Amino acid sequence: MNQVGYVTSINGDKVNVIFKRMSGCGDNCSTCSGHCESPPLILDMDNMISAKPGDVVEVVMEDDTFFKLTFFAYALPLMLMLLGIAVGYFLTKSELVSAFSGLGFLAVSYGILRIVNNKHKKERKETVSIVRIIPAEELKKAGWEV
Repeated sequence: MNQVGYVTSINGDKVNVIFKRMSGCGDNCSTCSGHCESPPLILDMDNMISAKPGDVVEVVMEDDTFFKLTFFAYALPLMLMLLGIAVGYFLTKSELVSAFSGLGFLAVSYGILRIVNNKHKKERKETVSIVRIIPAEELKKAGWEV
């Protein structure tokens, strides 16, 4: 998964890169009545290509890492909550108990998420990396203001 970011500052061997988040409507805000705002995402990344403030950079995240993290963040909590509801209902035939067991399983999933996140931080795996500085000519060709 490739993204384009803007280098805002340098802190030692790290750079702050700001990304524009895509809205749920595909950034076609003129046709959307949701009036949502997507705040930018700011990451502190290793400056392996000597980027300077003001540079536009291409940032890459491996697809398998992206899908793994997406699964843990979205699919796992949903699956465990539904499993908790099913287990609670089949054991007691009570909708109230099944609702609470679903919430309990959901809480367990957030515990699993915390463990996965802490393990990821300990291993110091770089999930995203800056690949290159995008030249101004290429940005102009793509329709960006430079």
